[in-house]
Amino acid sequence: MTQIPDVPPASTFVIRFWHEWSATERRWRGRIEHVQSGRAADFVELERMNGFLQALGVMADDPTTPWKADE
Repeated sequence: MTQIPDVPPASTFVIRFWHEWSATERRWRGRIEHVQSGRAADFVELERMNGFLQALGVMADDPTTPWKADE
């Protein structure tokens, strides 16, 4: 018997990046939106974006994943 996975085989995301300026610094900010659910998250660090993906079950912390954000 084949088990149906909990995670859909494909998900669509919209990721936006932009610069923010202040008197002392310039930094990148971002927003990621999951099209199917409408959920979204703002981030400054990529770890927050990855956490959002993992919370949706898209990028499970799997040792066979070919890349990691901290590498």
